[in-house]
Amino acid sequence: MAEGIWYSLKYNRIKNACIKGMTYDENGTISLDESAHEHSIFFRPLDGVAAGSGWGRICAGLVSSEEMVCYTYILATDATEVISDEGISRSIEDMLCDPDIDTYTKINLMTQSGAKRFVNCEDELLYDLNGRYLYIAIEMMGYGSASISGIRVNATGDNFMATFPQVYQERNSFFHRFMSVFSSIYNDIGEENEKLYEILDLDKCSPELLEMYGSWFGIDLIGGFLSEDVLRTIVKEAYQLNRMKGTRKGIERILEIILGEPAVLFENHMQGGGVYDVTVLIRKKLTEELRHQLTFMLDQFKPLRVRIRLLQMENDAVMDGNSYLDMNATIPGEKNVVLDQETLYDGVITLT
Repeated sequence: MAEGIWYSLKYNRIKNACIKGMTYDENGTISLDESAHEHSIFFRPLDGVAAGSGWGRICAGLVSSEEMVCYTYILATDATEVISDEGISRSIEDMLCDPDIDTYTKINLMTQSGAKRFVNCEDELLYDLNGRYLYIAIEMMGYGSASISGIRVNATGDNFMATFPQVYQERNSFFHRFMSVFSSIYNDIGEENEKLYEILDLDKCSPELLEMYGSWFGIDLIGGFLSEDVLRTIVKEAYQLNRMKGTRKGIERILEIILGEPAVLFENHMQGGGVYDVTVLIRKKLTEELRHQLTFMLDQFKPLRVRIRLLQMENDAVMDGNSYLDMNATIPGEKNVVLDQETLYDGVITLT
């Protein structure tokens, strides 16, 4: 059963269209510019290859305020030129994509040529349209915000009609339109199935799916407390992390993933502390959010009775008369300052 050809109106087609009062992004989403007075877009024609080509269905995702109305004009024709009021033959494509011609004139041209108009079109049948070239125009009128994305057109549009006897295959008949409901559902399910690989792609799937995948490995990531990059890294390494669970190496790897750099870890029984005490020295500023992230994740990977203490480690140490040099201590250079009446003393300044 042939599914037909789908045409997608994405970034490249939008870029080559004639646009007024609208903006678009690389994902193919067209958004309303609320500061403009006129909002319209005229696409260059889709080519059905053969004269008298049949068209099946147009789909789009429309999001708009209640005060906004979206009109979609669709014209199918074999002609490539039209005679103007001055009796001059001119290309339909050139006229519709000419920024110097006003929107009213363009829409009037399409209407007089037999274009169909849809209001707030999201899923419409085009069975009564025939012609090699399909021209699409969108006009938005009203107040508020609006966006439209995922515009797609199907060239034949029906899976099931070819399976019935010829007597039932009359195009645009009641039976044809009735069966198109099931054909549309079949096509939509097929497209969703084709995208299943993206759901399992850890570089593209949503953070919600990453949280679920983490639970499959026994790692609790629910709550949105981790950044997306950290979340993806943990899920990608979930198998190896589980193998290292309860070991020093596992704790060090979790710290490195969340902090973005290695941390210094001391087992305190080697420094005079308890056998179950571990101290982690962190060179980053230890905010409450970072402390929560580290504590939550380390509790899942540390040995059962271990107590972990997180300490923020400064790059330099300030020494007084009772200090002694340790491995992380530095002696700051001498500073000469000039004091005036506005100067305040703090614990770093020493007068000699």
